[in-house]
Amino acid sequence: MKVPIEWLKDLVDIKIKPEQLARLLTMGGLETVLEADNVLEIDIIPNRADCWSIRGIAREVAALTKTKLKTKNFKLKTNEISKNIKNEVTVEVRDKKLCPRYMARAIENVEIKNSPEWLKKRLEQAGLRSINNVVDVTNYLLLELGQPMHAFDADLITERKIIVRRANAKEKVTTLDDKTHELDKDMLVISDPNSAIAVAGVMGAGNTEVNPKTKTIILESAYFDPISIHKTSKSLKLRTDSSIRFEHGVDWQVVKEAVDRGAAMIAELGQGTVLKGKVDVKAGAKKPKVIKLRPARVNQILGTNISNTQMINILKGLGFKVSGTQVAVPFFRAADVYREIDLIEEIARIYGYHKIEATMPNTSFPDKEVDQQDLFRNNLRQILAGCGLNEAQTYSMIGPADFEKTALPQDKAVKIANPMNIEESLMRTSLLPGLLNVVEHNHNRQMENVFVFEIGKVFESAAQKLPAEKWLLTAAVTGSPFISPIDKGEADYFFLKGILYNLFSALGISNYRFIDTTSHLIQPGQGAEIAGLGFVGALHPDIVANYKVNKPVFFFEIDLHELIALAKKERRYKSLPKYPYVYRDIAMFAPKGIGNQMIISAIKEAAGHLAADVFLFDKYKDSLAYRVIYRSAKDTLTDTEVNSHHHQVIAALVSKLNVRIR
Repeated sequence: MKVPIEWLKDLVDIKIKPEQLARLLTMGGLETVLEADNVLEIDIIPNRADCWSIRGIAREVAALTKTKLKTKNFKLKTNEISKNIKNEVTVEVRDKKLCPRYMARAIENVEIKNSPEWLKKRLEQAGLRSINNVVDVTNYLLLELGQPMHAFDADLITERKIIVRRANAKEKVTTLDDKTHELDKDMLVISDPNSAIAVAGVMGAGNTEVNPKTKTIILESAYFDPISIHKTSKSLKLRTDSSIRFEHGVDWQVVKEAVDRGAAMIAELGQGTVLKGKVDVKAGAKKPKVIKLRPARVNQILGTNISNTQMINILKGLGFKVSGTQVAVPFFRAADVYREIDLIEEIARIYGYHKIEATMPNTSFPDKEVDQQDLFRNNLRQILAGCGLNEAQTYSMIGPADFEKTALPQDKAVKIANPMNIEESLMRTSLLPGLLNVVEHNHNRQMENVFVFEIGKVFESAAQKLPAEKWLLTAAVTGSPFISPIDKGEADYFFLKGILYNLFSALGISNYRFIDTTSHLIQPGQGAEIAGLGFVGALHPDIVANYKVNKPVFFFEIDLHELIALAKKERRYKSLPKYPYVYRDIAMFAPKGIGNQMIISAIKEAAGHLAADVFLFDKYKDSLAYRVIYRSAKDTLTDTEVNSHHHQVIAALVSKLNVRIR
């Protein structure tokens, strides 16, 4: 909705800049953009029927800036003659459920002409074009008060009798846009004894349109059932400024104010005279809703310390009436304020969301501990993301083809009783097929560098029991881990093994071993079993070919239950070593069957407490080179001490593992 700031200033004092005003309204819950010519473009949310008017926006501005709304009690006195409307116009409301209030006034001797420039300008700034002085008045008050009205040519209404009724089946009416609509019996119309003269709350008909020859005006103002207007507008595909406001709900009290002000303005701009009195047909008196507000509850919900006085001032500034803990809801907010929580929302947005501290909700329950395994899995995600991997989530349901591609046995797979399709007919027993599908999907789209991991459950059938569920951690990598295209390095077995070293180190796990494996998933000589935990290595080329990936793929799969058991719950930090280290290298030929882990274990055992670290740093054909880091926690080692221990290490390797020193 377009709101000219100059028009807004007629209703509220504004002492801030237009840019600040737009931001203030946005922070108060009404997204606002400042357009050229100091016009605000406001996005009215569906539940805020009160803001479909300049007055409604002014009320918001007054509450947000802690000023008062300019209100005037309007009473029609001038230009009213002694001739009574009740002797000239008859109104019959046949359906008071759909039209609980209908009001009318009459103005005689009206001159239909152009509106004054000030009125034209305001309508144009608000996005409406000027038509004539009578129609412009109804549009002006629709924008300012939010109350739609319609002006009829009284001489075109048969017997000057207005009937508010439901439409007849297949009744037709030609509206002001020259389109003919077929109505149904659930739609409400305004008619005279002969035919419909308006689709109630939506648009008037052409047969009673105000024209240059019009002399007497019947001005209607009503309250129509919002649901009925919405259904009618939607069914006829006829959405108007009037239907928008009626279907959101108008102010019961403004119905009277609008018709009085409209009659006075038409008489003034058209040099006419207003007939005495008005027609007011209503179903009965309407009372405002009263809601109990508990200040302690407000602060409990918002996490604030707002005083009772602040709460009362905020609500009064918005037009609510407060008496103790009882809050009377004004009619212009009757459409969206029903409960205490609605009042709390009003207090929060005017108080300022930015003043409410961001806190985590207290979701703890008595005797309910935090899921430590869930925290552990979140920690794994952080570590692996830090290592350059991206988390993926794949479906728990896969098909027989996925088992065949990876040569995984199907005998323990849980079968889905009523699968949607064959591709999702089995529960996965490994996370690997899902990740390989991710790799294939990316390769098919020229994304050759894929580094993904997944933490998820796998399922295996159990005789006469529920399926066994197990958490696994799986990663699959292929391509270059480098961001720059200049770097040509490709991920390999050692790259993935390095990620595992980082992971184990972050979890405080040191007692792990890499041993030979005969798993069909791993290319021979290019992988290892992590004793008790899982596998790591190059995926077998035959499996890679099944997924049509033209680069080697490396993976690891780890049992999270076992990983959690090995991880240290408490981390102990110690100061950096005071004394320098000394290293010695050992080059050797190892017999077949002697693995890397066996050599490292033998070196550590022989070196004793002086071996700070041992690692393989070179391999050429059958030759292996290890570096042993010696360090004492008590003093600086001498060459004599280091050489003595190093000779013991070499002797142990020769005697125990039968290696040949180079």
